[in-house]
Amino acid sequence: MSMRHDSEKSGASRFGECKDGELDWRFKSWPAGASPQPTDAVGAAGWSILREDVMLPAAVLNTEAIRHNSDWMRRFTALARVGIAPHGKTTMSPELFRLQMAEGAWGITAATASHLRIYREHGISRVIFANQLIGRQAIDYVVGELLRDPTFDFYCLVDSIAAIEQLEAGVEAGLTNSGRRIQVLLELGMPGGRTGVRNDGEALRVAERVAASPLLSLRGVEAFEGISQGDGAAGETEMRSLLGRITGVAERCLDRGLFTGRPVLTAGGSSFFDVVAAMLNPAPTDDRFEVILRSGCYLVHDSHFYARLVEKLIARCPEAASLGEGLRSALEVWAYVHSRPEPTRAIAGLGKRDTSADAAQPVPLRWYRPNSEMTGPQPMAPGAAVIRLDDQHAYLDIPESSPLQVGDMIAFGVSHPCTTFDRWPFLFLVDEALEITGAIRTFF
Repeated sequence: MSMRHDSEKSGASRFGECKDGELDWRFKSWPAGASPQPTDAVGAAGWSILREDVMLPAAVLNTEAIRHNSDWMRRFTALARVGIAPHGKTTMSPELFRLQMAEGAWGITAATASHLRIYREHGISRVIFANQLIGRQAIDYVVGELLRDPTFDFYCLVDSIAAIEQLEAGVEAGLTNSGRRIQVLLELGMPGGRTGVRNDGEALRVAERVAASPLLSLRGVEAFEGISQGDGAAGETEMRSLLGRITGVAERCLDRGLFTGRPVLTAGGSSFFDVVAAMLNPAPTDDRFEVILRSGCYLVHDSHFYARLVEKLIARCPEAASLGEGLRSALEVWAYVHSRPEPTRAIAGLGKRDTSADAAQPVPLRWYRPNSEMTGPQPMAPGAAVIRLDDQHAYLDIPESSPLQVGDMIAFGVSHPCTTFDRWPFLFLVDEALEITGAIRTFF
């Protein structure tokens, strides 16, 4: 499955290199006394997490885990006969976008106009804007990019006649007689959910209105099924019903000749992408639709929330199970033990400013004592758990027999990587020995 774009191939650097300016004392975890360095020179500095060469807390990405996860998803999408436009909001890292494009991603998904601008500044030429395109600034930016770059392949969502009318009014002056149109995906939604047409009859009316527009073209049908991920069996039933509606509405639009080109069907957060692939692309001989997943968290995975969801995914999906080892957690945040004020309590220098806690608390995974005879980090003893986060401190329950003492280092896994990445304007890349091999920037 070859889906690369020339702009991504020609502009790509090697994984671990990033060209977005210098790093220095303005960035937390930057080594004390280190001179400013370009991000693509960090790997040559010879720094190590375990030798205390950087300030803690520090967020790190294991490069071997990232490569494993990227290859796993590449093989899964090939088996499932689908493409992927990973949601960039997970990492907002151009370096990771380049890796995903080099591994055959169909495009990158954006949520906001500022995301889109960052993607375009870093050479991404195909974007699913998984949102309504609303407001003068956003619309003017997209029109300007379409007129400037004939290779820019842009898709946005609509879920109402009102949205269509606003979009037409916004693009009319720029696109009339330009030969370019705004490609739109008809968005379906569920009662009590987020955006999206609730009623299939209304969805067809919206589709017909798009097809009649001289400024828009109907390119497919879209939904976000992950809104149901926390609702158990009832949520899965609701999610499958929504996916069934995507194919049903798409077939009716196809029969009526409403689409321009081969229509795109797209869904697929990071919880049910196997079900999306199976339901939207069930027959090997049916190539009427191009099915695109949008999972973003697969590349770095996590240690709790998505780890459990993907375990369930692999258990129910023979294609995923056939790929061998599943996704690995690539993201850790390292911090020192600051205090052990009680026999069963440790306080670590990690807080809400450093890690996510929206889905679950961070997970203490392993520990290390600097300048000791330890040859490497050791697994955290059973029973250790973060029970609370302040801005800069983590409260750990630990067994009374725990060897942890002040100055020890703890690696914390995260739950829900999206809301850890946005706390770090750069992250170190490390190998299995926690030697620092490079750095990436993020742009939130």
